[in-house]
Amino acid sequence: MGIIKTYFKKQKQQTLKSALEECLQNREQGKAFVYKKYYGYLMAIIIRYVKSDVDAEELTNESFIRIFRRLDSFNLLVEEDVLEKSFRSWIGRISANISIDFLRSKKHMASLDDVDERSVHVPMVYNSSNLEVSDIMKLLDSLPELQRVIFNLYEIEGFSHDEISKKLQIPDSTSRTYLTRAKQKLRVLYLEQNKIGQEFR
Repeated sequence: MGIIKTYFKKQKQQTLKSALEECLQNREQGKAFVYKKYYGYLMAIIIRYVKSDVDAEELTNESFIRIFRRLDSFNLLVEEDVLEKSFRSWIGRISANISIDFLRSKKHMASLDDVDERSVHVPMVYNSSNLEVSDIMKLLDSLPELQRVIFNLYEIEGFSHDEISKKLQIPDSTSRTYLTRAKQKLRVLYLEQNKIGQEFR
């Protein structure tokens, strides 16, 4: 009985840092801790790029494989409170990259048209809204695929336009323009959805 208590006590006391150190030693307990803690987080990132739940699940598992393989390149020598944020950012980028690679391999990325950024009109948005986060995520699904990908990479994952242009093999100016178009469409949908919501209040 004492062994069981000791085991569960150790489980409760495990921190992210100790779990990552165990992962570096290829210990399953550390990997299980990281997997359970961040599965939902990575799944939420990937599903913004890949609409199929089955594909998203496969890519989430692939993300963990890549995370564990590359963990020795992640800096563990930071304070525990900083480590959490830093690690989430690092694994988020890995899962975003895997999602982009998947879309490119499946040729899901729409072909680019020549666009003129000056021709894009961005309407104003008012701050008041009854929309929930889930409603905003549904609006993202309404965007054309390339706009949705660029919006996710720039606004949510924090990639720069230079990084996006290299990742998607498009000009920097095209990335900026498609982001503007994505924002334009989101704002229109946002206002329309908010208007509908107010009518049913």
